[in-house]
Amino acid sequence: MTKLANIWLYNTAYRSFDWGSLSFDRTIAHVDRRFGEEGGEGLYLIPGLIDIHMHIESSMTTPTEFSNTVLPHGTTTVVADCHEVANVFGADGLSDYMDLPSELDVFYAIPSSVPSTSAELETSGGSIDEQEVHQLCKRDDIIALGEIMNANDLFSEGDNRTKRIIRAFQEEKRNFPIEGHCPKISQELLSRFIAGGVDSDHTQQTGLSIQEKSSAGMFLEIQDKSINRETIAALSDPHLVGKYCFCTDDVMPDILFSKGHLDAVLRNALSCGLDVHDAIYAATYSPAMRMRLFDRGSIAPGKIADFILVDDLNTLHIHAVYKSGMKVFDATEGLINRLPVPTIKDSYLHSLRRKAVSPSQFTIDCPNGTRDILVMEREETTTFTRFAKQRVTITDGVVPFAQYGLSLIAVVERYGHESPILPAFVKNGLKKAGAICTSWAHDSHNLLVLATSVELATRAVNLVLERQGGIALVDEDRQQFVPLSYGGIISLEPMETLAGEIADVRNWLKEHGYRAHEELMNFAVLALPVSPAVKISDKGLIDVVHKRLVDWRTYWE
Repeated sequence: MTKLANIWLYNTAYRSFDWGSLSFDRTIAHVDRRFGEEGGEGLYLIPGLIDIHMHIESSMTTPTEFSNTVLPHGTTTVVADCHEVANVFGADGLSDYMDLPSELDVFYAIPSSVPSTSAELETSGGSIDEQEVHQLCKRDDIIALGEIMNANDLFSEGDNRTKRIIRAFQEEKRNFPIEGHCPKISQELLSRFIAGGVDSDHTQQTGLSIQEKSSAGMFLEIQDKSINRETIAALSDPHLVGKYCFCTDDVMPDILFSKGHLDAVLRNALSCGLDVHDAIYAATYSPAMRMRLFDRGSIAPGKIADFILVDDLNTLHIHAVYKSGMKVFDATEGLINRLPVPTIKDSYLHSLRRKAVSPSQFTIDCPNGTRDILVMEREETTTFTRFAKQRVTITDGVVPFAQYGLSLIAVVERYGHESPILPAFVKNGLKKAGAICTSWAHDSHNLLVLATSVELATRAVNLVLERQGGIALVDEDRQQFVPLSYGGIISLEPMETLAGEIADVRNWLKEHGYRAHEELMNFAVLALPVSPAVKISDKGLIDVVHKRLVDWRTYWE
């Protein structure tokens, strides 16, 4: 039995601190709260942080290295929706990924949107329907259904994949949470969304959306991009305690390594005026209750001894982290037990089945003359895109796109079908000569390439194919490569190494004129055909609003 004495203990019931001591082994045996005593100088003990909406693959790593990375930041439990792996390898590959070792407690939500649309609009390597849900629900670590993104399926009268998945999950895991994704849904449509069995949302919020969704009975999972003084003022209403939690959703490797994990989200909330006691509650007890994790989330007898020692409540500076009663991180010693790189099946390391491509595969016949074509125009401050008109003069059937400040964009199918390449053009793409190609492209993870010339695009794609997955950066005189050997989306390198490589990619995009709040993520979702309003897949340019393929050679008002 271990005892920590003369410390400040977080009190979940009153959202305050008490002076006292803690006795524990793997679980908490006794909490000696000396009510009424003023106490003195000492460390603050709070429950381990719990992140219930996140995607490990957004950090481009395995559960093993993710554990090594986030335990020092006080995250001791996560609920992961690994839909990126499922899109590449299907349910069997997803299970193998979930079986990788971790000192962090990792629970899982079944991906509900694999693929994100349909075989008519994109090619993926795997799919999940009711049969796969029944299969995955046999796992004890499955405790939720991952974010339901297809609201139209919920609203429709007939049967469809989303409804089948929800029914199958409810049959297997009655009363377990079903997570939602419902940006810009309000009023009657919001009621219909919730009535469909989906009662949480993690998308970007405003003060008004917080009020409306909370009043409708929706549990809110607040990620970093939703945090500002307006939203924190709304969340500070004492009536909302327990109706929301904090989460990370997606954290890129360089941001994770340099700024932190859920602790960074909490610091941002504190800087915007949230009371520290409420912030701790929303990252510990509140998410634990949402996910029915009744054995953690508070400092109380019988609970798992997951906790953090903090020496400054204003900055939440971490002094030590304990997982199941064992110290796993110390501010002086660092991470005490680093888990080694896990063994990965060879088939997962050789998953790109496309043959090398040639420049001729990037050309599409187009009638000569001066005419209007459709292009994808990026908003540089968001992930939103729109259709735009560009007048071009075509000679020899080729669009001289660089002459008009446009970039070539294409998604190259990678799963062995040798599908034709159907390129399009982007406004607000690259300003300086170069090409970037990545096999980490949401959600189907075909090869997404953006380039200022067909020749550079070809070089970048072939480099990714040759190296079996990763990110290729190609200029006229040099090239760089970030290996993502596990399925083309996951690195097997230490997070420190990967973070430096991703920072280099981010800098390359900036240097080549690609403007965005989150450069690499912004680029990767240009291939996500559920993100408004125009995206691209291996099938071509997609009108997301109307869920149809578009020929860029034809323009309409």
